[in-house]
Amino acid sequence: MSDLPEDNAATHGPAGRLHWIDSAGGPLVVVPATALSAWRGAADGFDPDDLDTWGDYGRACAVEGYAGVVQVGDAEALILADEPATTTYLPERRLFVRWIFADSEAEVVRLVPDAVDRADWEDAGSWTTTGPAELFDAALSGDEAEPTGHLRVEVEPGTYRLRTARVEIGDATTLGLVHLAR
Repeated sequence: MSDLPEDNAATHGPAGRLHWIDSAGGPLVVVPATALSAWRGAADGFDPDDLDTWGDYGRACAVEGYAGVVQVGDAEALILADEPATTTYLPERRLFVRWIFADSEAEVVRLVPDAVDRADWEDAGSWTTTGPAELFDAALSGDEAEPTGHLRVEVEPGTYRLRTARVEIGDATTLGLVHLAR
């Protein structure tokens, strides 16, 4: 993993090399750039007891498993569900890495190749995108995501098979993986 980009912003930990996205407590969403304004996030005045009133955020919360897809305008949004894990994207592997438990970013980066090799991949359907997308907290609307609160996900237009895994390495590290397979 020595080929990781050096110019990514550090948002997780003082010596970070990658741009990590956090959630306020719910799922993260990956919205194609062409559909960002269609993602409205959490609805104003929603009823906490009625998921149907939560807007796009409620639809994201309803996704079961580690990942799934919901419609956003004429496009599809990829939902990174299950838990609000700090997440980054490794474009050279077309892989979302979800930092569930680890001592440091360096440990996460060092263990990604091992995690990929150990993964017991599960099929999570497919995601069709018009091209580059933005990763951010699903509670936010697409046009309110701030530069430090979102991550550009460079992907080619097309349909990707979603493969997911949760990998425990020893007693100290657990990673969630969402792979975009061609």
